[in-house]
Amino acid sequence: MAIELIVVPYVLGREGVGMGGGPLALQAGAAAALKPERVQRIALSEPFTNEIGACFDLNRQVAHAVAGARERGALPVVLTGNCHTQQAVVAGVGTDRLALVWLDCHADFHTPETTESGFFDGTALSMTVGDCWTGLCGTVAGFAPMPAERVVLAGVRDVEPAERRRLDASDLIELGPGAVARLGTALPPAERTSLHIDVDVLDPAFGLANQYAAPPGISPADLLDAVRAVLTRSQLAAVTLSAYDPAFDRDAGVREAALAALRLIA
Repeated sequence: MAIELIVVPYVLGREGVGMGGGPLALQAGAAAALKPERVQRIALSEPFTNEIGACFDLNRQVAHAVAGARERGALPVVLTGNCHTQQAVVAGVGTDRLALVWLDCHADFHTPETTESGFFDGTALSMTVGDCWTGLCGTVAGFAPMPAERVVLAGVRDVEPAERRRLDASDLIELGPGAVARLGTALPPAERTSLHIDVDVLDPAFGLANQYAAPPGISPADLLDAVRAVLTRSQLAAVTLSAYDPAFDRDAGVREAALAALRLIA
């Protein structure tokens, strides 16, 4: 399948800083691995005024780019600073016969009512399943909530109490770091899968993905096995790679693991 690379070099609406620099640091390696037919860089359509508004400005454009890639028969691969971009990816590919595999250190399952930090990206998965920010999510063309029973949250270990209560009451399929090897059998029946990789799913012993990474995580070999499990079970609808901050990855171990995962889908 042809591949299109979509680069979103932003973190909470700010361009090129912190995790927003990750997509730019990965772009050349990703292009060499994937040999995309098209590379598109997403930018704000209007000047930054506030984080949430800027994030949804970007999501609206990402959804359009992802939908365009699918219409051209290409696999969209998205490099992004934040996990909330997955809300736009789901909008672009549609939820029909779709499963979502979300590899992450964090649950990202807060809502504005449960978060104590106010960190917007901590609501990313909640947004994607339709539990919060519903008005703004509705401004992203094509968006419909992802059914929770078709979402696998894998590698998660840094979960706050309010998130834990929400996870326990949800229909999400949850696999801790030690259970990622069971991903192949845990995947719900689906013809297509959107694969979301937050690189801080990796154990910091193999390299720090960002300032939020926490042990114990999975190894690069575990990550590759997880990608292979997805590839053997269904067709890829999209791939998203997020939350890489090159300033923390001093030995480039996380970068290499991320690019190795992308090589599997080429």
